Amino acid sequence: MQLFGHRGAAGEAPENTIAGIRHAIERGVRNVEIDLRLSADKQIVIVHDNNAKRTAGINRQIARLTASELNQLDARKSGTPWPRKMGCGIPTLRRYLSNSPEIQRYQLEVKLDKSSEHALMIEKIGALFPSKASTKKIVITSFDYDFLAKLRQQFPYIPIGAISYKTNALATAKQLGCEYFCINTAIAKPQFIKKIRETDMHLSVWTVNNPEQIKALYELKVDSIISDYPSMALPLINSLKRKK
Repeated sequence: MQLFGHRGAAGEAPENTIAGIRHAIERGVRNVEIDLRLSADKQIVIVHDNNAKRTAGINRQIARLTASELNQLDARKSGTPWPRKMGCGIPTLRRYLSNSPEIQRYQLEVKLDKSSEHALMIEKIGALFPSKASTKKIVITSFDYDFLAKLRQQFPYIPIGAISYKTNALATAKQLGCEYFCINTAIAKPQFIKKIRETDMHLSVWTVNNPEQIKALYELKVDSIISDYPSMALPLINSLKRKK
């Protein structure tokens, strides 16, 4: 079972930041899940919310700030206290990737508020990952299945993953030809997990912060979990592997 750091290491360091990913890497993390949005100047940036208020204390829409303005923010307002401002702005995806070469796999969750943004996000993703070889570290995930369908149609070589809180999304994930299926812990029950494991899709479960739940999912042979606390989760997973 693999570990993906949730938004880098959201429970331990500023989420979706360069500081956060470097913290995760230093603790052995080699897979991360992060969130993608578009800035005012049409660049892909790493941020979960559509507003900067929660993480950066500024009540401004992400879509109304340029990538440069977002990078200058201080995204330490939520989560655990963090001593240093360096690397705590909202970065572009390109910068984030260049600052985390150790990472072996990125779950890149696209978060868009309007279908009118689909075409531009797809264009930007295609430009950043122009060939099958360039996608070896990434999978594009989303709750927006219409977006995933459009991305698959335009760039069929880019791996995609459906995210869901509902069991009936499995049929949609199969129909889309997803490589990943990402489910919430609320539906990560043994029978449903067994059903997913009968497919070729990588099964990822979020957000798993409880040691006993990690152990249970390990026994159920899920492919990966997504956790806010990699400093706890990664050593535990490694310990479980050694006992096998």
